[in-house]
Amino acid sequence: MKKEYLVGLVLLGSLGASATVLGTHVKAGTAPEILAQAEPEPTCVDLQEVTSGQTQIRKQIRPGFLGPGNINVDFSVPSTQEFEFYEVTFMPENDANYQVAVNFRYPDGSQSNVWSGSGDAQRGETYSRRFSSPTGEQPFLINTSVAGERNIAYTIGISACVD
Repeated sequence: MKKEYLVGLVLLGSLGASATVLGTHVKAGTAPEILAQAEPEPTCVDLQEVTSGQTQIRKQIRPGFLGPGNINVDFSVPSTQEFEFYEVTFMPENDANYQVAVNFRYPDGSQSNVWSGSGDAQRGETYSRRFSSPTGEQPFLINTSVAGERNIAYTIGISACVD
């Protein structure tokens, strides 16, 4: 009896119901030369949040005095290397509806809304999605904005990568 494993990446489609799993099936006992032909993994650097320097930020959604409160997290992109894409990883702590937006900010003062969506996310699942700069320019800062019901929590991080 052969075992079959799924090597995959869960994408934050619009979170919950439309989340998509992309992956490759690898059968136990597959010849090493076939596995060696697989594409090389990208080289990635975990980006640091601008105020704490941490690469994974845990937030609990709290209402603000005049609005949604602490929904934004900014990650700095090092200018010492050119990156081809960025990968946002989102881990909800509650089964809830989350509204997520990703924005790139550029050195010339402009910005791009790279993605926004909402949906139901499952506690314990990891959602991730790759983004490239829509302008072709490298951002100096990536802003994430996550909103939802009061007191729901999540962890978010971003990696900058080169293929």
